[in-house]
Amino acid sequence: MMQTIFTKEQHWLDKWDVFVQSNSKGSYLQLSDWAKSYTSYGFDYELCLFIKDETIIGGYCAVLAKVAFFKFYILPVGPITSKNQSTFWNELIAIVPKRAALLKACYCQITIPNLEEELLALKDFQSGQLFKYIYSPNGLNWVDLKNYSDPELLLLDFKSSVRRDIRSSNRKDLSVAFLSDKEEIAKAYQLVMDNALERNYAIRNWNEIQATVFNLIEKNTAKFIGAYKDSELKGVIFIVKSGNYYTYVFGGTKKETPDLLVGHFLQWEALKLSIAEKCIGYNISLGGSSGVVAFKNNFNAKEIVFENSKYYKVINSFLFAFFLYFEKYMKPYKKSIARVLSVFKK
Repeated sequence: MMQTIFTKEQHWLDKWDVFVQSNSKGSYLQLSDWAKSYTSYGFDYELCLFIKDETIIGGYCAVLAKVAFFKFYILPVGPITSKNQSTFWNELIAIVPKRAALLKACYCQITIPNLEEELLALKDFQSGQLFKYIYSPNGLNWVDLKNYSDPELLLLDFKSSVRRDIRSSNRKDLSVAFLSDKEEIAKAYQLVMDNALERNYAIRNWNEIQATVFNLIEKNTAKFIGAYKDSELKGVIFIVKSGNYYTYVFGGTKKETPDLLVGHFLQWEALKLSIAEKCIGYNISLGGSSGVVAFKNNFNAKEIVFENSKYYKVINSFLFAFFLYFEKYMKPYKKSIARVLSVFKK
């Protein structure tokens, strides 16, 4: 007999993470450690699971975002099921607004990438995204690896200029390290933050994300890959595995003359690792400046945009309208929800 549970019990968190890792629609954004990272903002999270004979057959991971007296029930990705069963999807989706209302959230939101069929439960939702402080994906930047058992075969399929840059990076006396020491990881993240500051884009503070990074690395779910020359850190990337592929989450490099081509070196290491682990592909991630986008395209990445994948439902229209008014006047002064929370403590 199937039962539905809402839980944060470690036993089920561990089972859920295994379920996400083995599911073709699994995303690192559904992993329990990633959801836990939002607790540094004063948020909460939970799993909703369909269980039969102690086995997970479907579910979702939700973040309960809190800003002052506003609450929002957000599924960054999902729900997902053990196989393509629209019945389970409809049942799980129908639970979301009911659960949101029970927890006194004024709004709920889900993201279902690459929806292959119409789901009746979505008729109660509207298409779009009105709450944007919990990241959900807009697509993949996909390097297909299914036909490559040897990295050299993939390299031969790159443009000649890209092959040249990758080979050149391997002749610059760079060494690669998979970081596990906490001090080295913290130093690596400082390089990421320095890059963000220099190029004027937002990234989470180290104290907000460090526990998540450490836990994912300890579980062998993520890799923090560093490039060194003469024992000096020159660049890093952080990648997380789910659904039998790695996703590039963030990174940073030191800009030097002559150019050591550290970016090429690190992404090539990520691709080699993916092939060694028999991954179906590598998500080098969407977005970035025109230069970053052009760099990612060097690796034969194909953009897969999730069309009409985000849906929302307003639970308490009065309270949500008040939030929109609140957000309108706070937004020019606050870059992220974390900074809003530093003023409006729960």
